[in-house]
Amino acid sequence: MTTAEATSYPVTAYDGDSANGVANVVATLLMQNLSSYPHRVKTARAMSRPVTIYSTDTESACTVVFGADEAVVYNDVVGKPSVTVMASVEQILEVSQLKMKWGGLLPVGFFTKRGLGVLKEILTHRLVVKGLLSHTIASLRTISLLSVADS
Repeated sequence: MTTAEATSYPVTAYDGDSANGVANVVATLLMQNLSSYPHRVKTARAMSRPVTIYSTDTESACTVVFGADEAVVYNDVVGKPSVTVMASVEQILEVSQLKMKWGGLLPVGFFTKRGLGVLKEILTHRLVVKGLLSHTIASLRTISLLSVADS
């Protein structure tokens, strides 16, 4: 298992060196973001259900399970995720550029040219976010945690 410390909230790649590409990208984004933006640890701790990210390019997935003390990134789908994002790597990187405020509850990044492009992708089902309507807060928090934009 590979672990990195992020302001007393470690992010662990459960499968270590065998982690698939999407798990590595997500784990790295989380580690860097929680280290760069320590106030996001509170948002991570508020995530009560797993989140799955599926790369349509590589046809691989990872699931992030957030706990009170750490986040664990697994290969494939684990548990019953409240949110599943199905996107290309390019779309995932576009989403990671969206600025979010208040732990994701204020999605200011959607009101930019990039954000409108992401919304268009969602509306045309080229980027699918299962749970967007039924678990809106978890969906927005996920974007906030993966966003490299300062909040």
